[in-house]
Amino acid sequence: MHRAWILFFLIEEGFALAQRTKDSPGDPGGQGPNQNDCGTWVRNINGGVFMSPNYPNTYPPNKECVYILEALPRQRIQLAFDKNYYIEPSFECRFDHIEIRDGPFGFSPLIDRFCGGKNPGLVTSTGRFMWIKFTSDEELEGLGFRIKYTFIADPDFHLHVGGLLNPIPDCQFEIGGWDGIIRSSQVEEEERVKPGDALDCIWTIRAPPQSK
Repeated sequence: MHRAWILFFLIEEGFALAQRTKDSPGDPGGQGPNQNDCGTWVRNINGGVFMSPNYPNTYPPNKECVYILEALPRQRIQLAFDKNYYIEPSFECRFDHIEIRDGPFGFSPLIDRFCGGKNPGLVTSTGRFMWIKFTSDEELEGLGFRIKYTFIADPDFHLHVGGLLNPIPDCQFEIGGWDGIIRSSQVEEEERVKPGDALDCIWTIRAPPQSK
């Protein structure tokens, strides 16, 4: 039996991080997590900063921090590393490193892993999410990093007549139970969008207790 699954997983790790969401559209400074935070879901529409633990002092050993950045539809995310940057170097960055993925999950396409003393410069997503993980092992710590993130217009979206973008309608589905099927036709069947509208639909699947 073939099932066509078109879905946007909010995995267990995502739920744990989302509980600490920084959802502050009215914050003029647009600041993200502070230096004591180690992993969070960031949705500040004005951008902000995040950094390795203890920055600008040496980061501690045995840390794993995951940051998930979320921009508005029709935007991309751009990271700018501070010039004061150093992560323990290793072959293929197998030890201390910062890993950046083009999407909201740990299995999203890998942009790159960074370590050593060479500043990564600017890193840009192709969509509106970024998944970033900083890992340190038990020895040879370094200065770490400080990253400023900004949201930029997605060049793949084009202006309509009059120089305005049509608003993207809300298109979200909440699904539970022990099993089920997700169909792209649900979007039209439930009249979530009009024909010809841009799509940005999310299916959130919530498993029963003690299930995955």
